[in-house]
Amino acid sequence: MRPRHPASLPSPAPPPTPARAAWALAASLAVLPACRAGASASHGAPAPETLRALPDRIDGSTLLGADAQRAAQAGASALRVIGADMASDGDRLGAFVEVPAGECMLAMARVSPTISDVDLFAFEDDGSAFSTDEAADARASILVCPPHPRRLYIMARVMSGAGAVSVGVQSVPVKAADAVARAVGARGRSGDESGRLESWPGLEAKIRARRAAVGARWDDVRRVALPVGSRTASRIGATLDGGRCLDVLVSPSDEVASLEVVAEDETGRVVARARERGQDRSLLLCSAVSVELSIAIRSRGTQGLVAVVVGRSQPGAEAEISGATPIERVTEGRDLAEARADHGRALAGRGYGAPRVSTGAARLGSRTTLPIELPAGCARIDVLAGKPLADVLAELWSEGHALLGRARGGARATLFTCGRGGPARVDVESMAQPGPFAVEVRKEPEAPPALVAHPLAAARLLGRMSAAGPADAAGAAGAQAVALDAARLKILPLAIPANTCAEVIAALDADGAGVDLRLVDTSTGESSLARARHVVSDSRCAGPAAIPASIELRLADGKGDALVLIRTSPRSR
Repeated sequence: MRPRHPASLPSPAPPPTPARAAWALAASLAVLPACRAGASASHGAPAPETLRALPDRIDGSTLLGADAQRAAQAGASALRVIGADMASDGDRLGAFVEVPAGECMLAMARVSPTISDVDLFAFEDDGSAFSTDEAADARASILVCPPHPRRLYIMARVMSGAGAVSVGVQSVPVKAADAVARAVGARGRSGDESGRLESWPGLEAKIRARRAAVGARWDDVRRVALPVGSRTASRIGATLDGGRCLDVLVSPSDEVASLEVVAEDETGRVVARARERGQDRSLLLCSAVSVELSIAIRSRGTQGLVAVVVGRSQPGAEAEISGATPIERVTEGRDLAEARADHGRALAGRGYGAPRVSTGAARLGSRTTLPIELPAGCARIDVLAGKPLADVLAELWSEGHALLGRARGGARATLFTCGRGGPARVDVESMAQPGPFAVEVRKEPEAPPALVAHPLAAARLLGRMSAAGPADAAGAAGAQAVALDAARLKILPLAIPANTCAEVIAALDADGAGVDLRLVDTSTGESSLARARHVVSDSRCAGPAAIPASIELRLADGKGDALVLIRTSPRSR
């Protein structure tokens, strides 16, 4: 037998003490039952189960369920869990999601109580962040609405703590987006912050002041903090959808003394330059056609950060924008004959007869006047621009020199009028470059009495309807005349059937200015507020249950009549 090395020899045992003896006795007594159990197991008892991995997964719906139900009651579809797992600081969880082109998507990340902060991102295929919720909060939610990429990568990141994380998505009809956002506190809608810029000094106050001055309703599509320098421009992409407008506000940090901000098209051509607002810069762009833009930002001298906030209007909301706010119009130039032929095809089959046509040339700094004959009832007047003319202002005046309507557009400005008809005139002015134009007058097949009695309100109402899509006087047959007073609140009942959306448009007549429209869910007290100078609109949707609601209207100044139209449509899925 090999002898032991001296170092491996056991040390002498210490002398026993009373405490050590008691401990040894207890240990020996505890071992006896285990030994007996081992002996019995060897005589036919079943062996213990072997260690194995379980296929079980975390049920993500338990964390998301309450908020998903609130979203569904506001109009969202059923919840789809795209990921659930245990995570700690810095861990990420996500998946690709395909989003229908005409719908919004709600994404939520919910965590167990042991996690105090989680962020949520929607990434495009090229890795750029399309929408984020980076607030210091244990609940993260984002709402993405058209236009958006075909697919997005939705990812949650744990910022503080460790525990269970669940990420889910729900499809949301566009008309129900605001209600769903309010129900779950989703960011990225109507002035809400993404969280990343929530500590930027004074930013929220600047945005609210800007939107109040511009008018209409705006949905935030991007809020980012962007580093800028003087050598090269920093850029972010922006999609300007046809029939919509984009509002861009760029606010620099203290170390950035001056900025240059321009909007460029896909060819790199500068289509608009931002206007100065103190240290800030702003752009308001509208277009009748969809176009991809790039917002290029360069500092003059020092480096630093800028906050960039991009808001998107509702379809057709240009009619609600304050007349004092400069608008840059992005449009395509076409020959006048081509523009007229294309417009004729667009109106074919809608009950119009052959138009009465007049032509002229628009100039900068002066107005070109054309006499026209208005038919009795309601009429549509289109002012079509031929290149290089691409931004026109058109005004319609009665024989008695009363304003009947005003419209401004890029390739086309459309006016509506209702009344007894007779001689009138159209004044056309170029706001950018001179060029030829044509005025086409078409009689509307129908003339609702309320519109004929309030011609200026009718012009504003039909203009707002037309800006959002094909519209005619027959579609406004349900409009009612309402007397408004700045000293009194006008309340009208509104019942929204189940699975239905209601849109309310209010257009002022000749008197009064500044109108507030508030839609109130009388069962919950939830409300939305929209403001504009002469015409304003808002919408609200009901889920599986009908919603009792009310319409509140208020004038900012004076007294006057308004035409109020309520339109309902099935809630899209």
